Amino acid sequence: MDEITYETFYAGAKPSDAAMALDRLLANENPDMTYSQMMRYRLAGKASNECTDIYFLASHLDTQVARLWHGWGKHPNAIGNFGNFRTAEAWQRRGIGRHLLNLWYENLQQHQADGPLALFCTSSKPHLVKLYGEYGFRPALAGSEGGPLYCPLQNSPATFQEFCQQYYAPDDRLVIRPASIGWRHEIDCLLNFALLDAGESFAFPEMPKLEAALLNPSAGLAELIFTSKNHCIGWAFTPSGGERMLQLHPSFRQQKIEEN
Repeated sequence: MDEITYETFYAGAKPSDAAMALDRLLANENPDMTYSQMMRYRLAGKASNECTDIYFLASHLDTQVARLWHGWGKHPNAIGNFGNFRTAEAWQRRGIGRHLLNLWYENLQQHQADGPLALFCTSSKPHLVKLYGEYGFRPALAGSEGGPLYCPLQNSPATFQEFCQQYYAPDDRLVIRPASIGWRHEIDCLLNFALLDAGESFAFPEMPKLEAALLNPSAGLAELIFTSKNHCIGWAFTPSGGERMLQLHPSFRQQKIEEN
């Protein structure tokens, strides 16, 4: 039988059979990649005190055949991430992925009050850009027809550039404090894409992403910079035995940063 079962799984809940099947799959799917490690970390509920992580799963018997994920931090004005959309090759072209997208979209509508200001996605494949466009995603970068993609939610502006103007609005006080997983999307998505849109590079020579630093704390200290409105506008990384490096949104680079 080819019967498919579908499930919406909230990380932090008791693991379901489908969630455990996905964990087994991720364990052997690019196991050395930070992205796969972070998906397993979230799936296991290790970030659930700070993050909402929701997986949309399709299974056949005890085999995981398709999945999709979105998540955001449990704080006001959060930034969200969307993706990890996969369907096993043998199960493609059966409408399974479309069904997961519809489940995801219904779930997103249920989180209008406690959800993020926007969702971001890195995909630049033309067929996915077109598909995700049906659900509200549009190219983030000025003049681009591909990814990264931006999906405004709540009352967020239609364009990524207008969104950045609002999120990175001037503020007279900046403070730095230790990094945590709840703010990963503000850095690895929002700041990353804002710098890309400005023609700048993201990351440090010793550390490519905030999530990599959080998964490997022995590599050094990761910190975040906040405005008085608690908008996360930059990050810092101090490699073990090295000097602190800072990367802020351009609007704030001339300002003094207070130590928390």
